[in-house]
Amino acid sequence: MILPSLENLAYPAGDDGEHPGGGHCAWLGGATREEDRVAIVDQYATALRVLVDAAEASGDGWSLSRPILFAVHQLCEDALDVANARAGVTVPQSGKQRHSLAVKMAGAVAGGVYAGLSLEERQWCERFIAEIVPLTGNGFPGRYADGAVSGRRLDDVWCCINPAALRDAATMFAGLTILRAAELDEPAAEISAS
Repeated sequence: MILPSLENLAYPAGDDGEHPGGGHCAWLGGATREEDRVAIVDQYATALRVLVDAAEASGDGWSLSRPILFAVHQLCEDALDVANARAGVTVPQSGKQRHSLAVKMAGAVAGGVYAGLSLEERQWCERFIAEIVPLTGNGFPGRYADGAVSGRRLDDVWCCINPAALRDAATMFAGLTILRAAELDEPAAEISAS
């Protein structure tokens, strides 16, 4: 058996030498922490699209369901974190509720994050989170085989997920939440300049 090399897994900051195997930059690309926060939302939106495309291409309905759920949860959590930080909304950053979409959404609604949206858009965002929380819990069912939502394993509650519908709704939610285009295709500097 030929084992993969462990010599070039990552390259330290400031290493301007050759990066065998082609390095992918760890820098998020923002000139500020705010821009980096928006860039991570963009990266999770991209990761979700890649996962859904791969799942659909595989023809195997089981192949990527949990990573898709995790990416949905993380995309929504990051978008809410960006929006809440911009609005000065305080939500738990540690403890049991630190990954709770319901808690972060309640903070966003109370803090006026959605004030610039139409009533229909605000209500859609609230309903989306209400629908997604039983699927993703606090992100654990997507990360762990035994992850539970309200004390029950995910597959004891749900039969299947719809990856394309989850992708479309989650990217729309993220876009509306950070008050920009749903597909998040703009550079971080343009997205955060509002």
